[in-house]
Amino acid sequence: MMKRTDPASMERRSFLGLLAAAAVVCLGLGIMLRAEEAPQAAKPVLTFGVVTDVQYADVATQANRQFRESLLKLEHCVADFSKMRPEFVIHLGDLINENYASYDAVLPIFDKLSMPRYFCLGNHDLSLDPESRAKVLPRLGLDKLGAGKGYYDFARAGWRMVVLNGNDISIVGSAPGSDERKAAERLVADLKKKGAKNTGMYNGALGPQQVAWLKEVLAKADAAGERAIVFCHFPVYPPGGSNLWNDTEVLDVLGARKCVAAYFCGHVHGGGYARKGGIHFVNFKGLVEADPTAYALVEVFADSLKVTGFGAEPSRVLKLEAAAPAPAAR
Repeated sequence: MMKRTDPASMERRSFLGLLAAAAVVCLGLGIMLRAEEAPQAAKPVLTFGVVTDVQYADVATQANRQFRESLLKLEHCVADFSKMRPEFVIHLGDLINENYASYDAVLPIFDKLSMPRYFCLGNHDLSLDPESRAKVLPRLGLDKLGAGKGYYDFARAGWRMVVLNGNDISIVGSAPGSDERKAAERLVADLKKKGAKNTGMYNGALGPQQVAWLKEVLAKADAAGERAIVFCHFPVYPPGGSNLWNDTEVLDVLGARKCVAAYFCGHVHGGGYARKGGIHFVNFKGLVEADPTAYALVEVFADSLKVTGFGAEPSRVLKLEAAAPAPAAR
């Protein structure tokens, strides 16, 4: 015997089914609308790669410094940068450990990069005989940048990149008996009298001409409404034995300008981070001692610098203070 179906019951089920279907459609539309209305993730205005202290030499490992292994590490680093395609790559000093011929092994690896590459001068880059030392700036292309003295600046996407030469006054970068060597020896002697810790012969200083140039570059960046990142092989903050000899003088110059967002350096292979005022001081880890490697991609945003570290290099997000206002159009 067939069971009778109540017409009212059928109508109720049909109505409920239609409501359920409508709810699914509305939910789908809501999701689509929310997806369309959601703000897009901000894109960096600029990206660049950072690596430091490759310090290659064809010699056996000493302590944690794996000199020969640096070439293979650098090969992998360059291959990664080639895939990531930053706007430029910068090495923060000490490409080699010793022997001018070491450049013959290191530089062809950097030549594989399709984007521009820039170099800071490190103390080991100049720890050579006088004849070889004179060839270093041309070999790295630094004789054609700035005043041809190893310090220079360039602009990218409203940012001023300022590259310093911490060997301007140094023991390793000057010949015995020269005026430059005498100036370095006097500076170190004065620091020792004051009880300073950063008196090592492998440190260096910015000379008066370079300090004046730095002040001028940062003043122009401020006036143009640019932000600035300063690069040097040697740290200046926090206080330490490996800092530039005139670290406090350089700090005063940096702190006097609103445009300075960060100071990036190498030299201390273990790396480090500190902040003073609105300036981030990042000491990147040295490739020669890193296990298995160390380098970073820096993404520049309006309100932050995102440092993505590879290998032993830590990742960081560096929040930026408000930039100085750009000058009004005339």
